[in-house]
This record gives sequence, structure tokens and C-alpha cells, in this order.
Amino acid sequence: MGNLLFSPNGRIGPSEFTKGIMIIAVISAVISLLPLVSMSLAMIGGLVSLILLIPFFMLNIKRAHDAGKSGWMSLLHLLIYIILAVILSFVVGAVFAGSVDPEAVQAAAEEAAAAGDIAGVMNAAAGAAKAQAIPSAIGGLVISYIFAMVVNMINKADDHDNQYGPV
Repeated sequence: MGNLLFSPNGRIGPSEFTKGIMIIAVISAVISLLPLVSMSLAMIGGLVSLILLIPFFMLNIKRAHDAGKSGWMSLLHLLIYIILAVILSFVVGAVFAGSVDPEAVQAAAEEAAAAGDIAGVMNAAAGAAKAQAIPSAIGGLVISYIFAMVVNMINKADDHDNQYGPV
């Protein structure tokens, strides 16, 4: 497992790539659900989630290697992931817009800020984060699976040994 997620060397096929991406997605989904438990944990989890970029790139580098391409192709994969995530965020935002009224959140935050109540500002933001936690977690899992399928379609496996290693 460590070699799958933390080493850029070698090659991985489509099934191993999808497995690795889904492992990262599940960890990310758990982090997305932290606002339901504690906003302090959610903030720490947000910082910790940046560490997930390392195995994300390792998987993408090895998947590109399997197709006989340079590991720099992982930057294109990142761009694909960002585009898919933005599209999905608009869809999820439109579907779940009724659960959070952004104007009400902003009004509550502005009122608290005007009164000098930092805790009130944080509570307004926490309410919005809690309302979006479950849709964000589910959306992240869905977009990760779609991403894995798109990358696997782009990078056809090289059935022969190549410069990056044996099959």
C-alpha cells in the first residue's frame, strides 16, 4: 500500500489507480464530514488534507508511466480534476442551495462582526459548513470516481515493458 500511494517509481494499471484514488477520496470524505463533529477539527483536517496531494500525484505519475508518458502528465490530471470539481460544485450548490441561505449567513456574520463578536462570525460560518458537509463528502467521492475513469480513458495501458518498468 505504501508503494502504491507514496512512491512515484514504477507503473500501475487502471484498477490499481482507481483503488488508490478511491482510498484518497474516502479519507477526503471523512475530512469533509469533520464540521459535523467539531469546527476546530475541521480546520485542522483542512490543513491535513493538503498532505493528500502527495499520494494523488504519486498515483497520477505512475498511471502516466503505465501509458509510457512522462510523470509531468500528472499536472494535466490535476487540471482535469479541478475542472470536474468546479463543475460538480456548481451542480451540488444548485441542488442543495435551499439548505443554506448565503444571504442569511452573510447577514448573521456581518451583524456579529459589527458587534465585535468573533465567536458569532465563526458560528455563522460553522452553520454553513455543517449544512454542506454531507453533500461535499458525497460529491467528492463521485468526482473522484469520475476522475479515475477519465484518466484511465486518457492513459491507455502500455501492454509491453517501457522505460518506466515492466508490465
